[in-house]
Amino acid sequence: MKPEATLQNILNFTKIEHTAFSLPLIFTGAWLGAGKRFPSIKVMLLIVVAAVGARIFGMAMNRVFDRRIDRLNPRTAGRELPSGKMTLTMALAVAFAGLGVYLSACWFLGGWCLILSPIPVVPLLVYSLLKRFTSFCHFGIGLCLALAPLGAYVAAAGQPQFSWAVILFSGFVFFWLSGADIIYALMDVDSDRQNRVHSLPARLGADGAVRVAAGVHLIAWGILVAVVQTVGGGAKAWMLLATAAVFFVLMYVPAIPIPKRFFPISTLAGIAGALAPMVA
Repeated sequence: MKPEATLQNILNFTKIEHTAFSLPLIFTGAWLGAGKRFPSIKVMLLIVVAAVGARIFGMAMNRVFDRRIDRLNPRTAGRELPSGKMTLTMALAVAFAGLGVYLSACWFLGGWCLILSPIPVVPLLVYSLLKRFTSFCHFGIGLCLALAPLGAYVAAAGQPQFSWAVILFSGFVFFWLSGADIIYALMDVDSDRQNRVHSLPARLGADGAVRVAAGVHLIAWGILVAVVQTVGGGAKAWMLLATAAVFFVLMYVPAIPIPKRFFPISTLAGIAGALAPMVA
């Protein structure tokens, strides 16, 4: 296989562009941890490197664990592992390379970052297994990303004594992404039922799952309001809250294709939510 083809397969496999989900949230966590300002460039770069490494590890292991399920689903059968474009050995090498990058960044950050570094690895490793056991699997990926701003806070603050603002913000991230994942799973209702894959759309049907997702997103937006109030947000922050609300609503417009509702619309809701505390 040509090197450029291998590189393209790795990029498709890891979906690096979806890091847009996490970076704004990490910046907010770091900003709050440093006392409503950004830490040094060195610390910020290490935080970003850790985030990218962790995401590569989580995404790669998700694809490894789900390779047989993906093969049974027409929408995902063309992915790198089920289609044979990438070997299992290569996929595992990518996963553990990402883990190595994450742990190396935590090593250089030192202190509490190194001590606490194993904690995010556990949900990153097992979240994709939840769909085999529970229809609430969507909240597993929400937990993974909710840990990101907390980790950035520790890196910037140098200690894990979390402020209420970052705890609330992490709650926003949890409910925002969990709801978005429910919407994303609407594409696979028939395949999930046929192959006994657990999801809320498969269990409740499309209408029921949409209602649950809407409730989850309403909670997310309410928590975001509490975050802005906690940091003393002004007019700009409330404008961003309104912007986030618009994107949340767009996620429920039937005329918009579901992939677009998940990315980039849900991403834009998260970015607006991440910026709201920082412009307070």
